Amino acid sequence: MLEKKQKTNVGSDEIRKIIERTLKSGASYSDVRFEEYSGTELQMKDGEVEDAVPGIEQGACVRVLYNGAWGFFSSNDLSKLQNGAELAFKMAKVSAAHAKEKVKLAPVKAENARVEWKPKKDPAGVSIEEKISLLKSMDKALRAFQEIKSAKVKYGDARTVWRFASSEGAALEVSTVSTMAQASFTARRGDAIEAGRLRIGATRGYEIFDIENPAERCEERAKDAIKLLDAKQAPGGRFPVICDHELTGVFAHEAVGHCCESDIVLAGESVLAGKLGKKVAAPLVTIVDDPTLPGAFGSFPYDDEGVKAQRKVLIENGILRSFILNREDAHKLKMKPNGGARAESFAARPIVRMSNTFIAGADQKQRHTFDEMLKGIKLGIYAKGTRGGQVDTVKGSFQFSAGESYLIENGRITRPLKGVSLSGMTLETLNNIDAIGNDFKLGDPGFCGKGQMVFVSDGGPHIRIKDCVVGGV
Repeated sequence: MLEKKQKTNVGSDEIRKIIERTLKSGASYSDVRFEEYSGTELQMKDGEVEDAVPGIEQGACVRVLYNGAWGFFSSNDLSKLQNGAELAFKMAKVSAAHAKEKVKLAPVKAENARVEWKPKKDPAGVSIEEKISLLKSMDKALRAFQEIKSAKVKYGDARTVWRFASSEGAALEVSTVSTMAQASFTARRGDAIEAGRLRIGATRGYEIFDIENPAERCEERAKDAIKLLDAKQAPGGRFPVICDHELTGVFAHEAVGHCCESDIVLAGESVLAGKLGKKVAAPLVTIVDDPTLPGAFGSFPYDDEGVKAQRKVLIENGILRSFILNREDAHKLKMKPNGGARAESFAARPIVRMSNTFIAGADQKQRHTFDEMLKGIKLGIYAKGTRGGQVDTVKGSFQFSAGESYLIENGRITRPLKGVSLSGMTLETLNNIDAIGNDFKLGDPGFCGKGQMVFVSDGGPHIRIKDCVVGGV
């Protein structure tokens, strides 16, 4: 991925006039955000193309801060922006009269730049026929197995051009490309049924498929699902558990990352509230949220408040060090903004969100091979992937259903298990991590929903939890 930076006059005369007018009306701050998307979506089910949709969308929004209250307007009709800014100011003025708490923004540097994350192989230059051929190869790889009874494969790419200008002098333009292929399928033998899925995606171009072969990934996942058709019910109780990259990442994102989002902390809904600087995990545990990772699905150069993206160490060697912040919450917590405000699109307000969240590799002396992690486990569980779950950030509890699982007996993986769920208390589990692998990897890319959907990724090395509640589902 190449990055180009140069000065740009994103704030056109019209935008400057909009911002100046809000300030003359009495606003203390305002910003304008444009977004433009173009791309392709394809879908195939059981060998037949169902959808082939090229698309273009654009729109803009205005935020206005008056007397400690926000007003917001968005539209895909850019001719309405001027009147929309006036409407946003009026809404802010009405809200200010009833606001119990006044909004203040922590100071940031007003950035002025143009950034292009240029793909090596622009998907816009790849023919529809080649993209359909990619889906056909995935479908063929899945349905080569007689146990696979249905399969759906999808492809999508998008170029996003994002522009931002503020009354503080920020003027930004960012161009990125994202590409994804995904599959979902069902395996069946007699009364036994297993569902499988996979995603390959990145903030990159079509070259992502030179790094990861979708057909080969489909074949691997199909074999895994077929193995589980013969799986036996999981034992219940407390066991040592080894989690793979994907389940490690899901735990980091769901159980820890959401507890580190500043809006959840300030609402009193995080078990980590009031614990900055305190020990919350085993000393070998470091958890990071990093939107600057090259090519990762949750990466971006600036957040939707125009703040430069930065690596955020949430937990360092077991100590809680930081939260994910927007400018408003940074002021309340007396912390520096760290680029944690994201919006689903121009039609949505920025809120506090994660990006790429993961458990980092431990110090070299503390890293273990997978075989070393297996040693000493007389009876335990190897859990991979996830089928979903739930988290209570207030109580600090979680429950995840593993995608696939295997019994560990006397230091060896012996047989597949059916319907394994892992549950526990987040802080207890963080302190029960007693081994970190030497094989860091991000899991499949995903989407995080918090009223809005945004691109994210998560992952880490294999980890071993010395004591975790295991149950069948």
